[in-house]
Amino acid sequence: MPPPMTQTTPNQPAPERPSPRRSGAVDRILGHPLAYLATALLLLAVFGSTFITNPDRVAPTKDPAYYTWRTEALVSEDPGTLLDVQGAFDMFAGGYRVAAPVLGGFLREAAGFSSLKVTAFLMVLVPVATALLLGGYAYRQRKDPLIFHVVAIGAASLYLTPPFVGYLDNILCLMFLAAAIWFIGPARETWGPRIALFIFLLLAGFTHPTTLVIFCLILGAMAVVRLLFRRFDLRSVLRDDGPTLLTAFAAAVVTVLIWQIGLWGTSASLGEAALPPPYGSSFFVDRMVLWLDAMRPALNGPLFLIGIVGVLAMGRRWAEDDLSRLTIVWLAPLAGAFGFLAGIAYPYYRFFNTTLSWVLLVGLGGYFLIRFFLDRTGQTLFAVGAAVVTLAVGFIFATNLADGFSVQGWNDPNKGWLAPQTRADLDALRGALDENVSRDTPVVFVIDDEDASFQIWGHTKLSGNTSRYGLPREQIDQAYLYLGSLESFLGGEPTTRGEETYDDLSPALLDESDRAIEASGEEPVVVIASAFNVSGANAEIATRERQASEAGEGQVWVLHDGEVTTLDGEPVAGAPDASPDDPGPLHILLVLVALALLLVPGVIALRGVLPDAEFPEALALAPALSMALLALAGVVVLALLRSPFSTPVAWASAVVAAVAGAALWFFTRRPARESGRGPAQA
Repeated sequence: MPPPMTQTTPNQPAPERPSPRRSGAVDRILGHPLAYLATALLLLAVFGSTFITNPDRVAPTKDPAYYTWRTEALVSEDPGTLLDVQGAFDMFAGGYRVAAPVLGGFLREAAGFSSLKVTAFLMVLVPVATALLLGGYAYRQRKDPLIFHVVAIGAASLYLTPPFVGYLDNILCLMFLAAAIWFIGPARETWGPRIALFIFLLLAGFTHPTTLVIFCLILGAMAVVRLLFRRFDLRSVLRDDGPTLLTAFAAAVVTVLIWQIGLWGTSASLGEAALPPPYGSSFFVDRMVLWLDAMRPALNGPLFLIGIVGVLAMGRRWAEDDLSRLTIVWLAPLAGAFGFLAGIAYPYYRFFNTTLSWVLLVGLGGYFLIRFFLDRTGQTLFAVGAAVVTLAVGFIFATNLADGFSVQGWNDPNKGWLAPQTRADLDALRGALDENVSRDTPVVFVIDDEDASFQIWGHTKLSGNTSRYGLPREQIDQAYLYLGSLESFLGGEPTTRGEETYDDLSPALLDESDRAIEASGEEPVVVIASAFNVSGANAEIATRERQASEAGEGQVWVLHDGEVTTLDGEPVAGAPDASPDDPGPLHILLVLVALALLLVPGVIALRGVLPDAEFPEALALAPALSMALLALAGVVVLALLRSPFSTPVAWASAVVAAVAGAALWFFTRRPARESGRGPAQA
């Protein structure tokens, strides 16, 4: 169970940080810097080894297609272009959810990553960074080495469950929030933590604003809990929680202003932050049941409950403890999963990735269980119990990972968002477009599927995201879709099948492509790709088993088996344009050096926002600080230059981030030096 803590009353300051636990050999081993490094490296190996053993593979699941083309558009076009790509019914819109493409731009232009490696790297880095942040935060609250390792590994083991895999914006936002919670307490006293809290919350607004709004409400609810337990002593609550609430309010207001005014020259509606698919309630309920089953409640549920009991074990004092109060109140978003009881149709399951509390509580449950027996190892029975419990918790975490690998196809090179054959096809298309058409030529992908149900929305959206990989960098914004038969498109007519979603999509996509063709003044290239016509009206044309008569505007290309041909079978000139998968040892060395340099802003800023940070805390927080400062600097520099995020712009932004980190360190420490107080009292 958690160690006893000093009780805080409304008239007393918050208790000092507990002293480090060094009760025995186990704690001394776990508290060594090499042990913390070992946990970090273990998690990196678990998540990243598949990309080393299979260097040509792409990120797993389908959503990385979206983040890949957005990064490519940002590094090759005016930043406003990224916001202009919206599609019919705004299915491709992202508004100012730009933190992921900006960080991808740093990897692409400063670190020399290939386009397909960016999302793979981020899908490894973000879960590991978040797990370390949760472990480091728990360590900061309890000063127990064991809690760092157990919480970090436990949280990481749940990051292969469906709420997290593939949803890069969601997990990146949660990473920023996992860093923000470090400063909820310190923000009461000094400006350094307040600035850090503001930066992380603002970056959450650049990543997934709906999750930011939910988190700001949670901060308000945390203050209400404290108000109730202090018997409505409003003055003391405002003294302790007021700075945090004001900082969160400022971050939310700035987020709204940036979106609506348009930092990059184009305003965006906050409605673009989340666009639910037009599915019925039964679909969302079935998906949520699948998600819950994949979370293995029979094994993780008991640890979750032990975690709740552990954080509440202090009685009324839990409301004054940051760790306990946060983990309990941050469970509130899970109430959104019960919307089906009101008969409202929306993605109920998505509320599991608006909070990290349930993940943190599973890790805390494992920690409380192990610590209870470990503290009593002087008795033989408890010594045996400590070994058994440790093995049991380790078994749960290990099998969480193993099950996640299996369900998500994480270690299967063929389960990525871009199948090898589709990749070869789109590489060939890019080469043909590069050689034969101008960058302003619209490219219309005609797609179809024999399933005309409401799930045709998912097929259309996935096809639109994936197909953009096949366009040259400066032409990504010229990609369009048409849903239906090639003959109908060439005849200028929508395709209808008597299903509402299909019959809405086809005319809307046709109207969008027609307007783009008219605006460009150029004849389009119409592409029939077998990858996007596995079944449906165009399947035989896409595999060249049937020939269609060509009519209408533009030229029609058939894309199949790594070749681009016309409708009559004539090959289209153009060599396949593909990036090498094996860059060589020198390039890898340069990438590692660049990544080390990109960590500099966070290392500099750390001493300003958290001057008393110990090694495990610095290990967890410095990378997140770097990512936040880099993303914020990139957003600001792009707002000033309005140019593509090229290599010079990326490195200039990195310098700005380093200067901002140095300024944060200097100005937040100066009052402490001038007043003659140490950092801990400043």
